Amino acid sequence: MDAASIKERFLTTGCSRLDAKLGGGVPCRGITQLYGAAGTGKTQLALQLCLTVQLPITAGGLGAGAIYICTETAFPSKRLQQLLKKSEIAKTHSVNGDVILVDHIVTIEELVLCLQRKVPVLMNARKIGLLIIDSIAAPYRVEDWKDELQGRTKRIIGRQLHELCKNDDLCVICINQVSTVIDSHRLISEDANEQPTLGFTWSSMITTSIYFYRRLSSRYACVMLASHLPRITFQFEVEESGVRAAD
Repeated sequence: MDAASIKERFLTTGCSRLDAKLGGGVPCRGITQLYGAAGTGKTQLALQLCLTVQLPITAGGLGAGAIYICTETAFPSKRLQQLLKKSEIAKTHSVNGDVILVDHIVTIEELVLCLQRKVPVLMNARKIGLLIIDSIAAPYRVEDWKDELQGRTKRIIGRQLHELCKNDDLCVICINQVSTVIDSHRLISEDANEQPTLGFTWSSMITTSIYFYRRLSSRYACVMLASHLPRITFQFEVEESGVRAAD
């Protein structure tokens, strides 16, 4: 079977119009990076995916649970409970928080051990279709974000994530922070001045990258890197019931 005949697998976002913008949803191949400033909607989408991954394959899900690794702040359990009560996903399908496994790590060493040992054990014990790291940059000190001496651990983490999702049956999401572009080069778009942290070593491990940003009260997502999509920007909204494409 040649590569062209293999259909790429996607996890639904829970919004058909958002899936259409993303060419099918969130790819279950390689590492998907969601990056942007605080409050732009990254974690909101990640939480929604914790629900959609539980959906049957016929509904765009994977019929599986999720692992959510927090590295910076506490897991947003109140928002998850709100989604479980308000979202159309929860109203029309049997989803719950019991299959969302949460872990909190602080250091890079802990993250490496978690991915090498704990996650594979959990995946062997139960069906896991989604792995989220929120955020991938937090365990690094700010001065280490661009320090290529830290490149070894970035490569180890990246390779382990690729190994975990090698059969396209695990969707891997890494939420990343941003740093400001301080020279005249606009690396993202003509009016943007942010770029993902952790430098070239980490960016070389990414398969799909989506930039989240706000303009006044509106939220936008820009697909910066994807094998199946051109660079596109679209507006979306975050409501009590979840994330959806703007009208």
